[in-house]
Amino acid sequence: MTGYVESSREPLRPVVQTEAALEEALDSLAQGSGDVAFDTERAHGHRYWPKAYLLQIRRAGSGTWLIDPVAFEHSPRRLGALVEAVDDANWIIHAASQDLPCMQEIGIVPPRVFDTEMAARLLGKPSASLGSLLESEMGIRLHKAHSADNWSKRPLPPSWLAYAALDVDYLIDLADVLHHELDSVGRTEWSLEEDRETLARFSAPPTPRPDPWRRLSGVTTLRAPVQLAVARELWLERDQIAQRCDRPPTWILPNNVIVETASLMSDAVPSKTDLSRVRGLNSNPGRRYLANWLGALDRVRALPEQRYPPRRAPQQGLPHPRSWERTNPDAATRWLSVRPAVDALACELGVLQPSILAPPHALQDVVYHHEKITREDLLEAGIRPWQADFLAPAIAEALGQPAIG
Repeated sequence: MTGYVESSREPLRPVVQTEAALEEALDSLAQGSGDVAFDTERAHGHRYWPKAYLLQIRRAGSGTWLIDPVAFEHSPRRLGALVEAVDDANWIIHAASQDLPCMQEIGIVPPRVFDTEMAARLLGKPSASLGSLLESEMGIRLHKAHSADNWSKRPLPPSWLAYAALDVDYLIDLADVLHHELDSVGRTEWSLEEDRETLARFSAPPTPRPDPWRRLSGVTTLRAPVQLAVARELWLERDQIAQRCDRPPTWILPNNVIVETASLMSDAVPSKTDLSRVRGLNSNPGRRYLANWLGALDRVRALPEQRYPPRRAPQQGLPHPRSWERTNPDAATRWLSVRPAVDALACELGVLQPSILAPPHALQDVVYHHEKITREDLLEAGIRPWQADFLAPAIAEALGQPAIG
């Protein structure tokens, strides 16, 4: 095929937005057979909450159904009936880690998944995007014109719905191709283990990140404790507003405005007069919530200095390997041998990303804490069995140790 595929293989049904239409979809999917292709559309860059605004599901004998989850927000767990309808079918999802979190929020937790993106990475494909894979593996070219659009918009334009349907139209066929390739090179078990881990990890509620305000772009330029306290309170105030409005935080107040405001004073909290010097607070959107920003600064003034945040975040977990020479010299020496050995092994296996072979945090944990690294040590750190089978002997060789189980 030389041109782009513009429409799905069968006429689109109306979007499912009522209980009656959902029952029809459930009955049809239950009468279908085989695997289920699934995708979601979210509104990245347009909304605060990363929820799903459209569900696309396809099964042989049933065809494609587009479901509006917003229409079922009064009973979100009702959508979990999709899992029951297809019984123990395998769910095919491209880049499952992106979809599973918003799926579990509305009660959709598949019994198992096959991630076509992960399969492509395990096969060493030069590009693992859905569009690239459909073109390289099946000769199908899709326009990826609406991936960044605001899917919370209602009603959704017909061209958007056609685009969404195509995301699952050929997904089962692509999965069949990738399954065959995995089988032919003996990597099916790799895929199974990775998919089980992905499903378990991303179908669970996320763990809150400590001090999320420290991820604020530019915050590392702030030096004085009072500046960090101002940045923290402005970030927290902005986040609360963004949650209430369901808008991206930077729409409420740009990151650079927070940092500029925090940097105004190195020994005191900026005053209302000081804020007049910040251009971003004298025009919308910053000016719209000026009372909120002043309230945040008042909270900083009420804080005793000992409650200002430290310049460096409290250590969470392992230190970065670049500091091991100071904190654990033996581990630093081991890391200098292990890291290039893992990179070389990934290259030998044709896995383009070493992190697919050895998740960085797990590998660092083992190297930091163990003088002699065994397969069991690797498994306890969260490394999957297929990875440990390759890593254990490679690491032993790199460290000049006998290979042990």
